[in-house]
Amino acid sequence: MPIQRVRAGEYEGIMIACEYTDGILNPVVYELLGCAVDLNRTLRTDIAVVLTGPGAGAYAASCISYGADIVYVIDQPAGSPLNEEVHTELLHQLVLDIRPEILLFPSTIHSKSIAARLAARLHTGLTADCTGLNIDPAQRMLLQIRPAREGTLMATVCCPEARPQMATIRPGTMLPPATDPYRKGRIIHPQLTLPAVLRTSVLEVIGGRKDYGSSASSGVVVAAGRGVCSKEGIELVRELASCLGAELGATRPVIDQGWLDYSHQIGLTGKNVSGRIYIAVGLSGAVQHTVGIRRMDTVIAFNRDRSAPILKLAAHGIVADLFEALPLLITQVRQNMKVSR
Repeated sequence: MPIQRVRAGEYEGIMIACEYTDGILNPVVYELLGCAVDLNRTLRTDIAVVLTGPGAGAYAASCISYGADIVYVIDQPAGSPLNEEVHTELLHQLVLDIRPEILLFPSTIHSKSIAARLAARLHTGLTADCTGLNIDPAQRMLLQIRPAREGTLMATVCCPEARPQMATIRPGTMLPPATDPYRKGRIIHPQLTLPAVLRTSVLEVIGGRKDYGSSASSGVVVAAGRGVCSKEGIELVRELASCLGAELGATRPVIDQGWLDYSHQIGLTGKNVSGRIYIAVGLSGAVQHTVGIRRMDTVIAFNRDRSAPILKLAAHGIVADLFEALPLLITQVRQNMKVSR
């Protein structure tokens, strides 16, 4: 079958494909809406959100309040549990009808798989794991920014001819827009056809880690790097996190050593975090890790190497051996907590 070429002028609008499972909407959709609102300052077009699955329409008003002009509700029973074959087919029909110039997905396991299937059907490009988006106003072209060469540089990818321009966005890299509960938008229930024959079926869903960005409830994250040296060092870091009521994080070498579970990994191959204070203990500050902490307000670093890159990034740097410094800090924190009580 010959590939059907499309003209950029035939497509208009921004569309966001949401991920909705177990009756819960992945909150990264609000980050994607924030990104879409920023892009729309240049494009001046409609922002659409696609909600797929039984009960997903309950989130339509919320999406509108965060910036969506149109919400397409596909309330199909086959949409849950998440069957990538079904979702791809339904989205394919909708995209061919609506013809958005930009189509965004969250960079989660399921959504990346659906995006790849859909891009192949549409004969268009797909940039995965973007950490930033921009617009070339002259050509209405989406500039898709993502880490390359293991995070040592940032690449800008564009798709000058084929449409829609497709990208998956890394959770935790964008900011949600301000919400307006009085904002008005349209809710549409498109008439789509389920696949006549399914080659795959979901037999069982086994719970696992969520592919969402992380925001510590206390606003504080304490992270361990290779410099903690041992499980004993990890326990010191864990104790500090416990005293502060903070989330515990780590770099990839710590996870590779088996000292902490992968769910704690922060950075290019882990998760992004946001909050008020990030305490980095014994980590060098390689870009593969620091890309995941860009939304932390203040960085405090403990490192015995004066030349460690993390000290240049930190608002406060302490050059010391962690086995000497952390016990003193933990004692001080506990004393302050007793006084405050």
